[in-house]
Parts: sequence; C-alpha cells; structure tokens
Amino acid sequence: MKHLIISVVILWAFFQISNLIWSSKGQPPSATFTRLLEPPEHRLINPYENGYFYLLGFAAADSRDPAKVGHEMWLETTAAPGANGFNYNKPGRSELQIQLPMEQVLPSWNSENPVSEFRNMAGLQTMNSRDHTLFMRYEHWLAMPFEDMGFGQQGTPRFVEIFVGHRLYIADGFSRQTALGMERLKKDIRMWRSVLRDATTIATKVMAQIVITDDLSLFSALLSQPTVDKTVLATTPNFAPPLTAAESSLRWPLQHQFTLGIHNDHRAELTTDRQTESLNANEQWLANAARLPEQAFRHIAHPHGRSFLGVPLQTRETWEMYATYYDGMIHAEEAGQSTLPKFHELAGTARHGIVESVVNPTPFEPDWAPFHYQLRETDARLRLASLQIVLRHPSAQPTVPNRLAEVGSSYYDPFSGLPMLWSPTQQKIYSVGKDRFDDGGDAGFDISVPAIVALAPAHKESQVSAPTRRANRR
Repeated sequence: MKHLIISVVILWAFFQISNLIWSSKGQPPSATFTRLLEPPEHRLINPYENGYFYLLGFAAADSRDPAKVGHEMWLETTAAPGANGFNYNKPGRSELQIQLPMEQVLPSWNSENPVSEFRNMAGLQTMNSRDHTLFMRYEHWLAMPFEDMGFGQQGTPRFVEIFVGHRLYIADGFSRQTALGMERLKKDIRMWRSVLRDATTIATKVMAQIVITDDLSLFSALLSQPTVDKTVLATTPNFAPPLTAAESSLRWPLQHQFTLGIHNDHRAELTTDRQTESLNANEQWLANAARLPEQAFRHIAHPHGRSFLGVPLQTRETWEMYATYYDGMIHAEEAGQSTLPKFHELAGTARHGIVESVVNPTPFEPDWAPFHYQLRETDARLRLASLQIVLRHPSAQPTVPNRLAEVGSSYYDPFSGLPMLWSPTQQKIYSVGKDRFDDGGDAGFDISVPAIVALAPAHKESQVSAPTRRANRR
C-alpha cells in the first residue's frame, strides 16, 4: 500500500509538472514577447564587406581573409543552434592571437607624455610581422561598413588583437606627425561611436566603450601638456559631443539577452568545454578592460533551466514575466532613469501555480546596473573632453565654475544634472560618478581629467581658484 501511494504521488506530480509546462502551448505569445524576439534588420548583403565578420576573424593567419574566416565561424553557430560560441580552435583562425591584459598593450599609451614616447619608439616604424598585420587589418577595418551580426549568438569575438591594432594604428600616426595622429584619432572615435550606436550585443557595446575611453584618455593627455601642438588646440568641442540616444540605448543588448535566455537549454546541450573556456576568457578580458565587476557578464546570462525527466521546466508564463521585465527595462533606460527598476517591480510577484512556485521559487534577476553606469561614465568622459577643449581657449569669464556652467546643460554631469566640478588644487575637472558624491576629483570615486585653464590677458591666475562644492545625492 505504501509503494502504491508513493507511485500515485509521483504520477500526480508528473502530470502537474507536465500540465505546468504544456498548459500554455496552445496560447499565442503576447505582442511584447514576440517583439522582443524580432532580430534587427540588416542592410549589408555581402558578408565579406561587413566589418563585423572582419573583426571575428581578426586574429586569423596572415594568408587568410579575416572576413571569410569570421563569416565561416558565424555560419557554424547559425547552422548548429546548440553551438555555444565561435570556434577559434580550428587551424588558421587564431594564429595571431595575443594573451595580454590591457595595461600591457603599448604601455607608453598611458605615460605622462605619450606622443613624446611614441616618437622615441623606433619599433613603431619597424613593427614585427604580427603587429604589422594587425596594424594593416585595423586600418582596413576602419574603412568598412559595420553591422553587428551577433544578435542571438552565444559567442563573444576575440577583442584583444583588435585592441592591439587600435593602439598601434593611433600611436604610429602620432609618431610620424601630430596632424596625422589627430586625423586617425578622430576617425577612430567616429567609427567606434557608430559601432556603439549599432551594437546588438552587450559585448560589442562594451568593446566600443573601451576603445572610445582609450582614445579620450590619450586626447586628455595631449591637452594637459604645458605646450600643445596647434593641431590639437584647433580641435573643437564637436570632436567629442555627448552620447546620442541611440548610442546610449541598451535596447538591442537587452533583447539579445532575452533571446539567448529562451534558447539557453537547447544551446547548452552541445556546449564543449573548449568553447566555454574561450567564451569565458573573452568576456573576462572585456570585463577587466572596461573595469566592470568580474562576473558582470555572468550576472546577466540566464542560467540553464531545470528539467524534469528530460523536460525543461521553464514555461511560457515564466518567459512572459521576463518579457514584461525586459520591456520595462528598455522603456526605463530610454526614458533616462538614473537607476534601473528591479524584476519584482516590473514583472510582479504573482506566481502561476503551486508547482511552479516549488520548481522555480526564486526567479533569476539579471544585473544590468554595471552596464547602465558604464554608458553614463562614457558619456561623462566625452563631455569632460569637450570641456577640456573649452578651458584650453582664453575666455573673459573669470572663474572656472562659471565657464563650466555657461557651456550649457548638454555638457553637464550626466550623474548629477549639474555643471561639472573643478578642483583648483588638483587642476582637474570632474564628474561625481555613480555614487553622486563630490570626492574632490579622486580618481577612485570621481571621473576626472586634468585641465589647463587659459585666461584672457586681463585676468590673473589667482582669479581662477574657486571652492569646490558638494553634489547632493539624488
């Protein structure tokens, strides 16, 4: 009798779970659910002319076309839905790969006077074979149209070699002539801002911000020199305008992650250890280079769904809740909210039955806050670069705070909504950063850049000093 009761209970549980899983099979998905799964439209027809595929194959052997290698890898993941990433382990696909952290890539980039260092580096004129190939490929890539074809793909491109090519390209220009270096720097920022605008995955969006921030740090170093080349001084604030709505939007990366979550169980079946290791390494490099939390990418990736007797327990109702959540996140982010809403605030706390409450008591909540704040930090760095240019030109306005205020709200601090701050002791202008506290320009908390202030002849330097003020926490 005991065994009979146990068998009945097991059968009852099985039918309850089956009913939970299949109850919504006959119901059409909501308009929100369907819309989030729609991929972006693409304009480019010839894949070999798309800079996205060229970046995928950037580290391929000298004898191979990076665009063809990248497209080949992409087709493999498209043809095999279970594939978990781009397979760089086949011969010819990663012969030029580099294993370096960001700070070890051309260290002179971060010196006090980088241009002087570049001109003293004879190696830039006589690069080794690998560096020369990366340099030439990067220069070629900058002239290509770009469409992010990573939507719905689990793989993350290798960005280390791309970053090396970027630094070599810019540094080589400055080593020859400041005008050439500035021309390349402007071209580089324009290209990566278009990538930032069109990115459909968070990995591509993060990489674009890494390179843009890297370019801005070099430009900041140029402007902070006591003597600045006239080509640099001729730069206008339009060199680094604030982010546009499209550039700062997380819409497509959010939809991409929602799509991956739905197909996660199927993709997990064919995952290989090597592909997983490669994927994690690429994401880890991005997180470190962008100064994101170590597990930032993991914290937005939906975990593999649970199953019962081989049947996935994720239900239509579960993903409808996530559809509501992601849709609300997109609207909140595009409305310019300073913080992103939580899962329970958007999807509600109601459960869809007793059994589902047992098998999925605590729904996974993606943590998008680091990526949201990173976009604001990138925006702040662009505004600070423009303000550096403004301050480098003479003005009849006697105080720096007044000059920072009169430029207009487009160049105010995106974290506080107030004018950027000025530290006369450190000679820095700065944003209060995500904690929204004025820490006096401390680089550990605030986002700061050095600033040399040019005054009108009638004003003495002593008139520049003005007390810093503390930003109120919102």
